[in-house]
Amino acid sequence: MIRVCSITSGFRIVVALLGFLTCLGSSSQPAWSASSQTYDFKVFLGKDEIGRQRFDVSTEGERTQVRVAARFTVKFLYITVYTYRHTNVETWEGTCLREIRAETDDNGESFFVNGIFRNGQLEVQTQAGNWIGEGCIKTFAYWNSEWITGERLLNSQTGEHQPASILAAGEETIPVQGVPTRTTHRRIVTDKFTIDLWYTLNGRWVALHSTTKKGDTLRYVLQ
Repeated sequence: MIRVCSITSGFRIVVALLGFLTCLGSSSQPAWSASSQTYDFKVFLGKDEIGRQRFDVSTEGERTQVRVAARFTVKFLYITVYTYRHTNVETWEGTCLREIRAETDDNGESFFVNGIFRNGQLEVQTQAGNWIGEGCIKTFAYWNSEWITGERLLNSQTGEHQPASILAAGEETIPVQGVPTRTTHRRIVTDKFTIDLWYTLNGRWVALHSTTKKGDTLRYVLQ
């Protein structure tokens, strides 16, 4: 998960990097799938472009690997006031996380998350300590709308297993790469942030919005 924080004026962005919901019943089309897919987003804070985030998803049989890279830079009057760097590699078997290796530099504050599935449990190591998860653990993995389920999601920045509510917000037409596109709208709500996600009717992820504590809108625009 991304948590963007500015040292000045109490500025803090919170963005979640990876998670999954139940399928919206309004779509009658089969779920979108592919053996290899890239989601490359420009990221905007308000009207200003602050960086990019890329998701490379590859699937072979029941095994899926996801590689994530994000680089954000926030400037005020041409002076850099905040930087964020995040890399993450996740391995899934079916719809359950089996391994994660993530590193984050959040404006100079370092985080790591290392997790591996052994003996029916996910063993997770973080800078704050270790924990063991039972059952099918999931992250905030936005690229597959059918996987966002459950009452908790693993934050890939901090390693927290956070309580989360997953809501279906209906269908909307939004611009996707300049083309008006009918989409399903879903929302992830935690005690720290809210993330809005949009998918085409066959399940392809195309947009993300969140609101910072300062009230600015963080937007992911698909390239």
